[in-house]
Amino acid sequence: MKLKDIIFESQVMLAEQKLRMKIPSDIKKIHKAFKKNGKQLFVVGGAVRDAILGKSPKDFDLTTDAKPDEVIQIAKKNKLKVGDEVGKSFGVVIVNGHEIATFRKDIGKGRRPDAVDFTDIKGDVQRRDLTINALFYDIDKQTIVDLVGGIEDLRKGQIRTVGKAEERFDEDPLRKLRALRFAGSVGGRMHTDTFNALKENPDLSGVAAERIRDEFIKGIKKAKSTKYYLTLCKDTKILPFILPGLNLNLKFIDNNDATIQLATLLLKNNYNTVENKLKGLKYTNQEVQDISFLLKLNKFNPTDIYIRKTEQKNTSLTKSHIDDWSKITGNSDIKKVWNFKLSVTSKEVIDMGFKGKEIGDKMKELETNKFLGA
Repeated sequence: MKLKDIIFESQVMLAEQKLRMKIPSDIKKIHKAFKKNGKQLFVVGGAVRDAILGKSPKDFDLTTDAKPDEVIQIAKKNKLKVGDEVGKSFGVVIVNGHEIATFRKDIGKGRRPDAVDFTDIKGDVQRRDLTINALFYDIDKQTIVDLVGGIEDLRKGQIRTVGKAEERFDEDPLRKLRALRFAGSVGGRMHTDTFNALKENPDLSGVAAERIRDEFIKGIKKAKSTKYYLTLCKDTKILPFILPGLNLNLKFIDNNDATIQLATLLLKNNYNTVENKLKGLKYTNQEVQDISFLLKLNKFNPTDIYIRKTEQKNTSLTKSHIDDWSKITGNSDIKKVWNFKLSVTSKEVIDMGFKGKEIGDKMKELETNKFLGA
């Protein structure tokens, strides 16, 4: 790709770069309606970033210079379906299932602003988090409009906030985790100012536990190298805010499976502690169950074989998980436990003359003896 034109304007770079981006037909239809009514419509954010990187965008965010009421008028005039108008006061209208956001400045902090001021494209770009996510695609001209140097940052593999990092992180602290996730997924470095701002204030206070959990798991799954991603989390001192109150194992491994990564990070903890903490941090019941089970296997006692095999049925773990976990912990008994099959039936024990609670106790005893003799 060649830069078509670079203009320097008030120390802000405007780069228009040609890119033939595959636009879904329903978005083309929306664009045609806006153009006919003299309004601009851009694709913005992740879809543009992914297209530059040669990936096929899955989600398309749209933005326009039309005010929300104008968006609705244009849609209805062109027989496009207008969805729920609940986001109208914040400049967002749903048309044919796509969110269309009016250029705006957010007033207030957090994920949902207190209010918005409508502005132009230069004002809108300043509210965005990272330069690589602040790229606009002009559907009509088939060009990328870059007001913040995002194309160059992508070329360098550099993660940098739009404007002052301290301000962007203060507006929504979850952006700290997003910056780390993108650094991991592009396998690049963080700009010095962005890294230092994060390191000086890694606190995630005010961010919902579910959002922290979701962003951290995305970071693990999408990292080119999870070892590099987790090292960044350690070096910026944010890990204790992601998994507070837990003793973290800082011997990182390269594995994009979130269950394996979390179990490895939490190896130094008792499984009861892990279960209680992760539930409080809004990890799903299945995630907690799977991670706890791996920790139990690592501290396995043969007398627990009956209990562990019963618990195993409720996990979503696979043979691949067990192979990885056995290798990570250096514990060959893990595979033995996983492959062992319970075979003693309650009928057999009853036929031996045992009753009530004695039945369960005897079944556990017989399975333990069988496991030890296996």
